[in-house]
Amino acid sequence: MNQVQRLFFILTTIQQNEGVTAPELAKLCNTSVRSIYRDIRRLDDIGIQIMLKGNKGYYLVDKFQAPARLAPEEYLAISLYPILSGQSKLKEHPFQQSFRSAMEKILTRFKVNDELLQLGKRLRIHSKPMNPQQEGMLQKVIEGIIREVTLDCTYYAMYREELTARKMDPYYLVPRAGHLYLIGFCHEREDIRTFRLNRFQSVQLTREKFVLPADFDIDRYLANLWGIQAEADEVTFKVQFSKEVARYIKEERYESNPQLIDQPDGSLLLIVTTRGPAEFLRWMKQYGKHAELLEPESYRQQLLEEIREMEQKYSR
Repeated sequence: MNQVQRLFFILTTIQQNEGVTAPELAKLCNTSVRSIYRDIRRLDDIGIQIMLKGNKGYYLVDKFQAPARLAPEEYLAISLYPILSGQSKLKEHPFQQSFRSAMEKILTRFKVNDELLQLGKRLRIHSKPMNPQQEGMLQKVIEGIIREVTLDCTYYAMYREELTARKMDPYYLVPRAGHLYLIGFCHEREDIRTFRLNRFQSVQLTREKFVLPADFDIDRYLANLWGIQAEADEVTFKVQFSKEVARYIKEERYESNPQLIDQPDGSLLLIVTTRGPAEFLRWMKQYGKHAELLEPESYRQQLLEEIREMEQKYSR
């Protein structure tokens, strides 16, 4: 028998015959006593507590039960609670690894199918505290993702400076720079768009069902952006960073996949294609004189005009 079969056999044997010893289990499994010791440790690691009564053999601390099935709402409540309650701070929180380990032990006692695990991946939520209005809308957005139903929304469009009524199919929730964004299909624009959660004025569930497109890859979608907003067609930027900041550029983590090319003088050439040029330029400007935009020429001229305007202001 393979390891999985052996673990289940050991578990059921101990449950039905309390006091069975390691040598007896080894004989029944046609394996070594040392392997039985490893299997017992493995069962303990996944949350099944087995104790040894002196030389009287093994017994279960808790009676083993067949795995129950978690409902989608129950699975999400368990996995998202420490995040939504503000008890966990992204991946850097010291308890994050402990929480993941505890989750694994809990979920070994339940049936969690692949569909449910994929649903959990569609909620990329962070721990920034939200106001009550946001929490209410977040709850409806999550319900829309779970049930795969279209949302009726009122949304404040920043570029128009007006409220707009929209219908959208909610695909993913994504955190960026302290804000939550909903990525979904906008019926008005007939395209996949990105919406900032705190700009929603109202969110209502409809009875219309949608299906997440099988060819939609969230990681590939985000890789085509520099930040979160898709502002334009693809633009390829080339930026030369001085040697004074080169190592900081290398240390940053990027959703996009920029090319980082070391130069002989210690400087660094960054090449990236993005659909978020404004966000990219805002990021680049923080490095001031240590960053020189080489291409495209049109954006280089745009920066030059901004610099001249600043020079006029500061030379007064």
